[in-house]
Amino acid sequence: MTDAPDPSFPALHRVHPSGWINDPNGIVRTDGRWHVHFQHNPAAPRHGDIRWGHMSSPDLVSWRAEPDSLSPRPGEADAGGCWSGVALLDPARDHAPALVYSGVDGIDDEHARVMLARTSADMTEILEPGHVVADVPEDLRLLGVRDPFVFEAFGHRYAVQGAGILDAAGTDGDDAAPATPALLLYGCDDLESWEPLGTLLTGEDPIAGEIAPAEIWECPQLVQVDGDWVLLLSLWDRRGPAEGRTSRTVHLVGALEQDERGLPRFVARAGGPIDSGPDLYAPQAVQDREDDRVLMWGWSWEGEERTQEQADAQGWAGCLTFPRELALENDRLLARVPREIDALRAREELVIGNAVQVGAPPRLEVRAPHGARVEVLAADGASHEVVALDGALRIFVDGSLLEAIGERTLPHTRRVHLADGEQLRISGQELQAWSLRIPASSE
Repeated sequence: MTDAPDPSFPALHRVHPSGWINDPNGIVRTDGRWHVHFQHNPAAPRHGDIRWGHMSSPDLVSWRAEPDSLSPRPGEADAGGCWSGVALLDPARDHAPALVYSGVDGIDDEHARVMLARTSADMTEILEPGHVVADVPEDLRLLGVRDPFVFEAFGHRYAVQGAGILDAAGTDGDDAAPATPALLLYGCDDLESWEPLGTLLTGEDPIAGEIAPAEIWECPQLVQVDGDWVLLLSLWDRRGPAEGRTSRTVHLVGALEQDERGLPRFVARAGGPIDSGPDLYAPQAVQDREDDRVLMWGWSWEGEERTQEQADAQGWAGCLTFPRELALENDRLLARVPREIDALRAREELVIGNAVQVGAPPRLEVRAPHGARVEVLAADGASHEVVALDGALRIFVDGSLLEAIGERTLPHTRRVHLADGEQLRISGQELQAWSLRIPASSE
């Protein structure tokens, strides 16, 4: 990674200098390297012609761009785009990498098929192109279905897809009919053969319905955190405040139990938001069994104040967050900063009092043990508050991306684009601050 001329460019987060980036996908650790894929349009900062971009790292901070991975193929089930999914190491193939993803045909992009591709050991080459392993269910009237996630429980491998089931009065494609969110369940001990098994959870569950109201649950992630099962959901609703686009992300904490058929079902007992900021969606979580932790990346868009014309002018849009280490405390999902991120600090601490003020491009970490106030200062001295944050925090600023990770509070993700002559000011009590830079690669 190198700094880009654009002062908004998050150079510590993006290795691809141009194009569109959204959902993190296909995250896996193998042969000493982390591989992170993501939805990507290299040709323009617009959501179109979606394929999987790919970057890898030995240490979670020194990233290199890898060749793009999955790509749309004319005439195939993914002709309209390669959407969200996961990576895993298949024990049936000597733990060779496999990619499970949503393929859309460009005709009906709301009803995705589950597709499977296989890669080389270093994940830089597709050895077996994507093919359909689970078609769109014909026995359900679906508003949409997408985003497979694979997990293991009770000695078997299962998968879920996010979906929305139209109410009885509705029909496919009926824009007026309401829908209930659901997670479709599959058995996939053999990745080449997926068996539909009903649902793992639906919005008819009273706890899930209250905490995760939506018409489609997108990007479901089911992981074990501190001994409990945690379900991450991204909420999509045609009639919501985002008018059919993304709105927010939530988690449910609960247990996996077996029903009378021995199949898993998720029993929720609590939940809430994943992030308190406006600019995080579609997180992906992965069990890091080598270090006994769960890491989560999210997608951060350009922010509501950034127009498409501005994105076109800068030539890029979107980035992934830093990885976050998930933790549970009294059924609240919290995040910690992975130890590897400390390597981004410059050696010497900045000398500050109770405020730090930087111009573009800002790249720094601020430790705020008693909360902090973030402001933008104009060249004429005027200021406006961006956000006031409570609790003990580590605040990371990289170009236009601000991430605040609290010890006992929700993370906060927000985009802050500085105009010419503006500065970012972070104030509080007993602050510590460090400049951030990309460490020399150890590869």
